[in-house]
Amino acid sequence: MSRNCILSVVVGTVVSALLIVGVMFCFAEENDSPQRGRFPEKMVVTVVDEEGKPIPHASGFHRFGKYVNFQVDEKGVFEIPMSEEQLKQWKTTDFTLHAEGYGPYCANFESDLVIPETWTIVLKPAQKIGGVVVDEEGQPVEGVEVNLHIYLVDCFNCHNVFRGLVTSATTTTDADGKWSLFELPATFNGSPSLTLKKEGYLTTTVYDVPVARLNPDADGNYHERITIERGYVFSGRIVDENGSPLEGVSVEMYAGYRDSEPVLSDQNGMFRIENCPLNDRAMLTVWAPGKACQCLPIEIRSDNVPFEVVMLPGRRITFEVKDSTGNPIPEATLKVAGIAGLPGGNMRLGNNRLLPESGKTNEHGKLTWDDGPVSSFDLVCYAEDYIDIQFPVGATQKLVPVTLYLSNAILRVVDDATGEPIPGFNVTTRMYEKADAESFRAWHSDTGSNGFMKARVYGDKDYRAWRFDVEAPGYETCKSRIVAYGEENVELELRLVASTESSDATTDAVNAETQTSQEPLFPLSGGHIVTPDGENAENASVEIVVLENTCGADAQPVFADAEGRFVLSDDQHRMIGPQKFALKITHVSGVAVIDGDTFRKEHDLQAKSTAQPITLMKWGRIEGTLQAGTKKLEGTGIALRSRKSEVMPINPGFYQGATTKKDGHFAIEQVMPGTVKLTRTVTGGGLSSSWSSFVADIEVKPGETTRCTIGGNGTAVVGKAIAAEPVVWLKYTARIVPKPENSDDLITPILPKEYWPDREQKDPNLCNIKRLVWETSTEEGKQYKEKLERHNQLFETFRLAPLRPDGTFCFDDLPPGEYAMVISETINCGLDSTLGDWRFQSSFTVDDPTQESLDSGELMMVR
Repeated sequence: MSRNCILSVVVGTVVSALLIVGVMFCFAEENDSPQRGRFPEKMVVTVVDEEGKPIPHASGFHRFGKYVNFQVDEKGVFEIPMSEEQLKQWKTTDFTLHAEGYGPYCANFESDLVIPETWTIVLKPAQKIGGVVVDEEGQPVEGVEVNLHIYLVDCFNCHNVFRGLVTSATTTTDADGKWSLFELPATFNGSPSLTLKKEGYLTTTVYDVPVARLNPDADGNYHERITIERGYVFSGRIVDENGSPLEGVSVEMYAGYRDSEPVLSDQNGMFRIENCPLNDRAMLTVWAPGKACQCLPIEIRSDNVPFEVVMLPGRRITFEVKDSTGNPIPEATLKVAGIAGLPGGNMRLGNNRLLPESGKTNEHGKLTWDDGPVSSFDLVCYAEDYIDIQFPVGATQKLVPVTLYLSNAILRVVDDATGEPIPGFNVTTRMYEKADAESFRAWHSDTGSNGFMKARVYGDKDYRAWRFDVEAPGYETCKSRIVAYGEENVELELRLVASTESSDATTDAVNAETQTSQEPLFPLSGGHIVTPDGENAENASVEIVVLENTCGADAQPVFADAEGRFVLSDDQHRMIGPQKFALKITHVSGVAVIDGDTFRKEHDLQAKSTAQPITLMKWGRIEGTLQAGTKKLEGTGIALRSRKSEVMPINPGFYQGATTKKDGHFAIEQVMPGTVKLTRTVTGGGLSSSWSSFVADIEVKPGETTRCTIGGNGTAVVGKAIAAEPVVWLKYTARIVPKPENSDDLITPILPKEYWPDREQKDPNLCNIKRLVWETSTEEGKQYKEKLERHNQLFETFRLAPLRPDGTFCFDDLPPGEYAMVISETINCGLDSTLGDWRFQSSFTVDDPTQESLDSGELMMVR
């Protein structure tokens, strides 16, 4: 379990399970609500067409924790056995089915929804979609497997289901590169995604393709062309310290989600990995008995030359694990968290394969590793009932002593007035960097009962103190003292005081704000959308974008009808409330973003008859080359994001991405006209951590292709981080922004917990109400908001450079200006230098645009 963020959202495994079975999910028309108050032994389902005629031989599956396939009989009937005990265990059940020539169907039954005895499904006829697959030269490619998949937006009782119900279907291209599927309901007008696979070619996924682009024209021809690229070859040679070739060395490549299978070097020490994607942040791992294992950052380029790896004799390292009294701890687990800073948990060469005997200490608390790397690495050690610990092992260490402390703290929770145990309560464990820290770094929650809980605390290099906050219905929150790392056998009695009605100024202000937020507004209706050519924009998607965080509140888009008209849904009305919002309208022909206040005035119910049509702008397009100095960046991830403007204070949420191809070329289609921010992906703290580094702002015009060369005309700033102790530098990054007037703006302001969004609040207009009142009615809140705005403005031009193993770094192509620089651990993905063991903060100036490079020298890190 990651200790970097203990509080995490656990996403169900529905997506992967459904993709494995490959069964079709669907978009369906709702039946009437099922009967309540009864729970049948089975549900009898009848499948009919729009005329009420049975559809035999449909197939599908139902789910009660596991998947059971079923077949519809001649009368269009199938039965699903039910069990109340199963519903209690699995909380939800659903079934899906499909039939040839019809769109598929899905129904979901939550645990609070009583299963009906009978159910009738009306399947809708399917529409035919398709396209053409070509190679880099535009030639058709035969035999490409095309997989269509899309999240459900409409099925029975699926409104509260995580977007994991997926329609999947597969076909293959013909000799002309053409493919077609007859699988989606004719009424479907969303945007499926497509994945292309073929031996010798790179797996390609194209996300959110509007279904209108996949429809045939009047002559039955498809025009959506998708390019699939051939893979590249990465080869090299493995030699020992004397330059002699090594046979049988295991070589693996990690390149994001495209790991290679292990290959072995031949008698000449040569290895070859086929079908690789261009990638500027891949990693090569090499391992052989008796040799020091290595993890090497590499680039996969179109012009790769054979890569040579020199393997040195392995380092013998002995680990001794003891408790606080000096007694050995057997069966303690040791894992490599990162060789030279690259996370071992993210590679097939990781953890248990690196350490012998599954990484467990013997009865003497010892473990010896003969193949240790000659570089520094991070180690994790843990044992039952002890606090986990993570720490660096130096490049020259041969004996590594480890001390583990007991992790359990006994909490006894009682009523302060009576001394009686509290029956049920929740404990939030706050985790601090040190005992005297002002703010916690992370937290996790547990529950206790009958006045007792055995609290487990998690630790590593980041967490060295803990506090327990106890909450129970009808009581005030009780906070324990801070427990420091190294304290053992801790027993705490927490006495909860019964809560009283609060009438403080903040509560009064919240109530007043809540009342004003419910003032009547113009009832919004809908509008009429036309294309840039003045035609009705059938199937145009209308989404709502709001200014505030709405606690996850969301509303599905609505689509324009054949006349280009749309009506906002009830969910969209609830999402908007009194907030600042915008309408984001997209269509195959163009795009528009409408300010909410303008829309309220022109499209309320009273004015809808006189409102002017919304005319879309043509999409823009960007094509160019990305480089650093004279080097063309191949396999580099890039992204575009539309900027806010003075007339549109809400970011409309347009994000597009691509990966540069051969010679650094990239092209991004369907770009929102206006100013867009271009960022490039750089590695931070290993391949599992990558961040977006600002490159440039680009102006895009509607209906035009903006051509640009990004990079190659600025100054490269280099430097080297040093420290008084060994440091695994690959876990660190250097970040720069234009130097602010106040250096404190580099530090991320922390929002007090009492003003965090109320995730339990169903009304999205109320989930941030405490923070909004605090920011507008208190001096502390106003200062926080102003500082956060200044900090966020700096973050918009945030550039990042990973540190190499020797501590050096390089920022490419910086324009003239004065910059503030921060170096700290990559766990801090922002500008803040206050996090991490080692840190550095300074500034420098680039004042000569003709200067090719600027050396900032050695930079001494401090704790």
